[in-house]
Amino acid sequence: MRIIQISDTHISAAHPFFDANIAAVRAWLAAQQPDLIVITGDLAMDGAGDAADLAAAAAWTQGLPAPVLCVPGNHDVGDTAAIKPSQTVDDARLAAYRAHLGPDRWQHDQAGWRLIGLNAMLLGTGHAEEEAQFAWLEAALATEAPVALFLHKPLFIDDPAEPPRGYWTVTPAPRMRLLALIATARVRLIASGHLHIHRELHHDGIDHVWCPAASFVCGDSQEDLGGARRLGALIHDFGVDRVATRFVRPEGLEDLTIEPVQHILYPRPTMADVEG
Repeated sequence: MRIIQISDTHISAAHPFFDANIAAVRAWLAAQQPDLIVITGDLAMDGAGDAADLAAAAAWTQGLPAPVLCVPGNHDVGDTAAIKPSQTVDDARLAAYRAHLGPDRWQHDQAGWRLIGLNAMLLGTGHAEEEAQFAWLEAALATEAPVALFLHKPLFIDDPAEPPRGYWTVTPAPRMRLLALIATARVRLIASGHLHIHRELHHDGIDHVWCPAASFVCGDSQEDLGGARRLGALIHDFGVDRVATRFVRPEGLEDLTIEPVQHILYPRPTMADVEG
């Protein structure tokens, strides 16, 4: 089984800054023959603020050369109140995402593997759906099959026991709870996006891979998190019990950065926004 993972397309209904890169990735996908395509979040530029971006992202996924499975990112459904008080995960944002892009968590069995898509943006929110997802995940992990887990935010940067990393990772409490569940199953791959960085790390029998973005890389606005700041996609070839992952840079990509247009796309919140 071959899965192509792409991430962080940041598709916008109004802003064309990265359209050429998204078109190049789509053209490359059209020439591939994967069994599945998994998109690990931030499909939309600002779906959490404007459902038109979710609609544009959903339209982009149509007509791809394989079935598409998606999980949401922070720009699709929001984040925790501590990270993004003006765009927290709530019922309305979850409903909008599901209406345009389908389930925000899923289980898919194929070729002797169990694939699990997780809504990482619920983790640490205290939303009722967070607890429901943990119960669902416990049941999904009750399998003898090897497991690959896909989510938007990575669980950690370098060490599962590391302190909070703010915007960049799942926070420690839900991270440790998630890792405890993962330890009960034959999880072989945890694949994420979010950081616009490519990295592969093997830890405690599991391959943790960060999928690069399809849209833009980050410059000075992002701290050093390791890995390679480059655009591209990942190809996962699933064997009997392991996954072979390789990075691909589709032809035509340009290493555009977010900083020149960041003030337009993601303006800093005002005090009125923060205070509600």
